[in-house]
Amino acid sequence: MKFKTLKMKNFMRYKGVNEINFSCDEEHNVTVVLGDNTVGKTTIAQAFRWCLYGAIMTERGKKESDYQLLNNDVLAKLDANRTATVFVEITATDNEHLYTVHREIEYMRVYPKFLTKESYKTLKMFIADVDSPDIKREVEPGVNNVKIDEFINGLFPKNLSHYFLFDGERWGDFALNGVRENIKESVHILTGLSAYKSAMMHLKDMGDNSVIKKFRKNIQGKGNIYDDYERDKTRLERDIERCQKQIESLDATISLCNKKCEEIELYLEANKDTEQLQQAYRQCQSVIRAQSERYLANYRTFVLEYNANAYRVFAKPLIEASLRLVKSIAGERRDIPHMRQASIDFIIRSGRCICGTPITKDSYALECLLEQRNYLPPADMGSLLGEFEKTANRWNRVEDDLAEDAAKVDDSVRDYEENCIQLQKIEQKMSRNINFSEKRAELKRYRNEANSAALKKGELKSAIASNQSRIQSIEIQMRNQEAKNAENEKWRRKIELAEAVYDKISADFSEREKKIFYEFNNEIQANFSKMFNAKDKKIKLTENYEIQMCYKTDIGGYREEKNLSEGEKVARNFAFIVTIMDYSRRKKLEYNSGNADINNDGNDTLPIVLDGPFSKLGEENISLVANVLPQVSEQVIVFMLRKDWAYTGLDKYVGAEYSIDKKPDESFASIRKVDRA
Repeated sequence: MKFKTLKMKNFMRYKGVNEINFSCDEEHNVTVVLGDNTVGKTTIAQAFRWCLYGAIMTERGKKESDYQLLNNDVLAKLDANRTATVFVEITATDNEHLYTVHREIEYMRVYPKFLTKESYKTLKMFIADVDSPDIKREVEPGVNNVKIDEFINGLFPKNLSHYFLFDGERWGDFALNGVRENIKESVHILTGLSAYKSAMMHLKDMGDNSVIKKFRKNIQGKGNIYDDYERDKTRLERDIERCQKQIESLDATISLCNKKCEEIELYLEANKDTEQLQQAYRQCQSVIRAQSERYLANYRTFVLEYNANAYRVFAKPLIEASLRLVKSIAGERRDIPHMRQASIDFIIRSGRCICGTPITKDSYALECLLEQRNYLPPADMGSLLGEFEKTANRWNRVEDDLAEDAAKVDDSVRDYEENCIQLQKIEQKMSRNINFSEKRAELKRYRNEANSAALKKGELKSAIASNQSRIQSIEIQMRNQEAKNAENEKWRRKIELAEAVYDKISADFSEREKKIFYEFNNEIQANFSKMFNAKDKKIKLTENYEIQMCYKTDIGGYREEKNLSEGEKVARNFAFIVTIMDYSRRKKLEYNSGNADINNDGNDTLPIVLDGPFSKLGEENISLVANVLPQVSEQVIVFMLRKDWAYTGLDKYVGAEYSIDKKPDESFASIRKVDRA
């Protein structure tokens, strides 16, 4: 498939009619459009998207309604009673037919504002034979142009538009019209696997409208038992259809949640340093609160202790003098600790010592007790002076305790002040406008929603499998109940044949899909290495054809890296589209030579349209990538800066060259063909 012409009228930066005729030459298959920055290169790429899909690529943070399709110079000259037309027309060919897509909108001005509103819009498509280009057949549009959209999607899969309409300057945008690409489905179209899926859908996988289901409706049974079986089967089939619709809805929910999770993860990664500062800030605040409470507690303890014991501190000189006096007069202590004269008197009156010895007049026991009595107060002051010394020493220790409490207060104040200074330093480094806790809560909510949807999807799949098993059992019972007549036998044979064909196609599809996936994974890594001299990294495809870039680890093996630079994203996706182009080209050659193992008719190769493709690549990689493209694609169309063209080395492949001209005093641009002779 090749683009032949692109015609624009009043589209965005281009005033009036501008036309480009693309080179379809096999040897010189490159068309280059050169221009300076901001003159309208990307507008041409937008024209492709808008004409084919009715959508444009929006910048991050903008909606499609933010873009004005009608040229501003034309809009400025409109009054309230006049209209102006915008159209883009693309003609493409597969060497047998010419396909023309014409999308047009008529605008009115919301006068005197510098705004527009649609008067009418239309989408038309025509097909002609290459040998008779003037005899055109219009494609029936269908409701809301659905048939034309399906036809265009068969020629140029929308899910792959982000690749063959390659935007090297804005690769951060992943969706067209807010819809993420289903790459797997598009690869099936390009590799011919969609033919298998269409056949499977036609035979069995489209519910009541499938061939097998229609055949079954022609089989008639007799009796109430058969009717009950048929009702149960119909109910189970409806349950299966309901579950399948719920699964489709859940798939959309899971896809949306995963997309939101990816956006939040990228956002958090981009602001990781700020979040770490916020965590440090919150920790510092918590420490300061604890230190403030500790300071107040230490201060209260010190004040209470001081108020209760200050008199002991003031009495210290008197106590020291008293102790010196006590030590000078106090002899050796001979008393029994804590004993008093009243205790001795009580023992004497009782007539018996606590050891059991009788106490009689003139006895030795009485003599010992009376001697001990003389060592006790008030006869002897030794014990009282000993107690006084203990108390004095205890009072002297109060000063040390108060000094220790005061030191705790000083330490807590110093720690508090140091952390306040640290908090001020963190505040200077960060802005607290971003609430990461809300972002993480949102991320957790989307993950939980995706997990819940996945669990529900699993339950529905189990229910479908259970119902299908019950349907098979019911069908066996229905066969036993069916009247054995020739008509039923005829339809039964048709059903068995259709089931056998379905099983064969399904098995072939699975086998070929695995083979293609294996070939793609090998080829995409080979192309990546060839174009980017990548030694420490590789790329691979998941089962859904999502592209992963992996880095070699120090311990061996590879790990996926999700936070890629813009240049790495471009490199990764270049390798993918080159692999698709090369695969399609080789399969087409095999089919044309009669060596293909699958009929590739209707699944032609894609051209590749590149807008600023090399802006994020180094000079060496520009040359490596650029010289691969004309070899793997039947047609290359590139819009780029004049200053970067010399690095590509593509002059020998150029079949048509155009220049975008814009005068400094004009607000619109025009396209001029360059004579390369």
